[in-house]
Amino acid sequence: MATYVITGRNGSNEPLVSVNVSGINQDAQVVEEIDVVNALRDYLSGVAGVRNVVAQKYEQVITVV
Repeated sequence: MATYVITGRNGSNEPLVSVNVSGINQDAQVVEEIDVVNALRDYLSGVAGVRNVVAQKYEQVITVV
């Protein structure tokens, strides 16, 4: 599971609000991760003062030697 940070920025490109999604737990796949991220992006884009919304994805890669 990747970690996502969705950030709403103002007209000066300064961050106003950010949401961290660190896990979407499902026994069987019910929703796609990207659908949840896009829903949060849509929500934040409707918040007063938010001009731009950016989502960043972080993945941890573990290598066993």
